Amino acid sequence: MLPAEILQLQNEHLIFTLYEDGSAVIIDKHTDTRWRMLRVALQEEGEVDEGHVWLRNERSVCEQYPARFRVRREGKLLRYALYNREGQAVGGVLCAITLEGEWLEFRLVNIDDSLPSLVFPPPIESESLLFPVGAGRWVRKPQAQRSVWTLYSRLNMRWFGGLRGEHGWMAVFTDGHADAGVLTTQLCASPIWLRTLGQWTPRAVRYRFTTGGYVGMAKAYRRWAQENGLFRTLQEKMEQTPALRHLIGGRIMSFMQAMPIHPPLAEERWEPTPENAEDRLQVNSTHQQVLSVLREIRSLGDFHGVAVVRGWIRVGYDESHPDIFPPEPALGTEDDLRRLCTGTEGITVALHDNYQDIYTRCPSFPHGVNLRRDGSLMPGGFWAGGQAYILNSRHSLHYAQRNWEQIARLGPRAMFIDTTTATQLYESWEPGNTQTRLQDERYKTELLRFFHDLGLLVGSEESAEFGVPYLHWLENRHRHVPGESVPVWALVFRDAVVCARYPFVTSSASTRIPRWLADMLWGYVLMFGLEGDRWQNQREQFLNTRHVDEWNARIGMAEMVNHRYRTEDLLVEQTEFSSGDAIVANFAPEPRQVDGVTIPPGGYIIRT
Repeated sequence: MLPAEILQLQNEHLIFTLYEDGSAVIIDKHTDTRWRMLRVALQEEGEVDEGHVWLRNERSVCEQYPARFRVRREGKLLRYALYNREGQAVGGVLCAITLEGEWLEFRLVNIDDSLPSLVFPPPIESESLLFPVGAGRWVRKPQAQRSVWTLYSRLNMRWFGGLRGEHGWMAVFTDGHADAGVLTTQLCASPIWLRTLGQWTPRAVRYRFTTGGYVGMAKAYRRWAQENGLFRTLQEKMEQTPALRHLIGGRIMSFMQAMPIHPPLAEERWEPTPENAEDRLQVNSTHQQVLSVLREIRSLGDFHGVAVVRGWIRVGYDESHPDIFPPEPALGTEDDLRRLCTGTEGITVALHDNYQDIYTRCPSFPHGVNLRRDGSLMPGGFWAGGQAYILNSRHSLHYAQRNWEQIARLGPRAMFIDTTTATQLYESWEPGNTQTRLQDERYKTELLRFFHDLGLLVGSEESAEFGVPYLHWLENRHRHVPGESVPVWALVFRDAVVCARYPFVTSSASTRIPRWLADMLWGYVLMFGLEGDRWQNQREQFLNTRHVDEWNARIGMAEMVNHRYRTEDLLVEQTEFSSGDAIVANFAPEPRQVDGVTIPPGGYIIRT
């Protein structure tokens, strides 16, 4: 027996029909494509966010249950009642469903307190899934594992979607996006909602139906981002910060100058601890040595870009944030550091800094540390300086403004503000100084805006859309996995922020494939680690990859307009840019022929 129809909405774009069991049918009138929303949504037994610095993404079947729905009308609203495995009522959602142009909106007006978290609405049947994770992840085979991905440590944009052939649907988080994520397993994905400081607040998600495969979906989101203040072009940014020209057709040079070594900390990691070992500072490159390498690089040709110096702070890399002064004297004098910051034509020097972490050795500790619900300090990663704790971003901005009074004396033209766009959003339960995830995002945005408005080039780690209006470059871990990695980030934001990948990022492609091939395909600049002996060891590779710079100079600040696979095994890919240029890259371990042209393994051809 078919379930009874509860609601039907229709406009010139869509027909939406909802049934009493929570299932629904959506018809895209433009393509006559029919989509089915399922009647079951997996739910968590408890809260998803346990207050850890990294949310546990993998979920167990033992901590979830398949919830079924019964839907009834309550005036203009709809009441979804949830039932567990045994058919017992566990709570409900009061929801408004509307059509606004091409958008189908689910607005969660009220969520029962009995629900610790909520997966809603149910998933839409799809042949494949698309997630803004890393460069972009296209899932075409059923996933055995269950995963929760939140903003922004996993999802770097506030949407996800599904495909059937070239037709697609995308879900965009609007109200309550900071407390949202996606639950995915098999070939299903659905929004998951988290409480805000233990309370439920109204939420909304909008669905849009697209054509053009994953490219069409990415371009639809690009338009949404432009309309909602998440987009500023590189051309606009260059007008305010002319040093950005050094990154167009340039590269990023990274120098890890000094690193503290604390042998006793190895024991806490259950690592071997050398006998009679003492704390020491490992110096890789002094200020004068870095400056010498940069000048040598300039003498070898018209190489340009950004040089990021890390570990210049008191006691070296990550040891003393946010109480970073004075600069580490083992690297040279402040005059030496000032000359490094200002003394190389064509290369803009950036100082690395971090306003998310704080260490127990710092005089400011524990002022500003996030408190978890039980009142304990929120621990972060265990880094070179030992156990880090996570700052309330309101205090991050305060520390940055305080420190700038001293940093400004060094004359930097760029700052790399580490981890700001790499982490998820945090809550703090400190009485009288609480922080919601949305406030965390806002203060992180203000932190980046502070440095941007000083006229500096600004970079950060990984990708998160909230930083795009104020960032000039991003350093990523975007892996290239043939047949799975699609350049969703570049299709949306390539002409808004320069991207690079850390030198240690590997690919699952054949070892015969150079790692720079994916950089060329995606329009990313190269990044090299050059401290200490690395410069001499990488000198030849540095010189022999000039063709990557030339390609990036050619496509300049152009938008990526298309990506497609040129072979059935998905090992030959093509990207196209608004400059009129295109590149075809062969990731296969053997030669491939495209349009009558043979491309060697790890090779490429460029077309206009």
